Amino acid sequence: MRSYRVAVAVAAAALALSACRRGSEEAIVRAAIMDADIAFAQATKARGVDGWVEYFADSGVQVTPGHNYVGKAAIRALMAAELGDTTHLLSWRPTSAEASASGDLGYTIGRWEWGPRSGGPPERRGTYVTIWRKQADGAWKVVLDVGNADPAPAPKTLAGQ
Repeated sequence: MRSYRVAVAVAAAALALSACRRGSEEAIVRAAIMDADIAFAQATKARGVDGWVEYFADSGVQVTPGHNYVGKAAIRALMAAELGDTTHLLSWRPTSAEASASGDLGYTIGRWEWGPRSGGPPERRGTYVTIWRKQADGAWKVVLDVGNADPAPAPKTLAGQ
């Protein structure tokens, strides 16, 4: 009877340790994905469209209303004018990340802003979701990016009109 209890205790401990290890590995992957998204934002701020495209996988997709842009060349063409505007800046910050159990796929969710590079209130804001895939060399690359602009605020009206 004692050996049965010991075997059950050992099995329970092994399961608990495995779950803890799996949880800590998932936390490490989530942190790596968050770090990749932050580096993506910094590279775009520093190098514009070159920084943007660098973080996409070769077959990455950028989704816009009514069209999907597939591959780095198409994404570069889409973003060149906006990210080439030296008077404005696209900035963002991830607020959360999740990872697959296999540790090779994950996503970030965050907030973005488009506004004057010199400061001042942003002209547009929104939310984004970016899906990341771990590459053979260990780097994380964007496989799909989509963002939504916040609704425009309702126009102010004079009381009584």
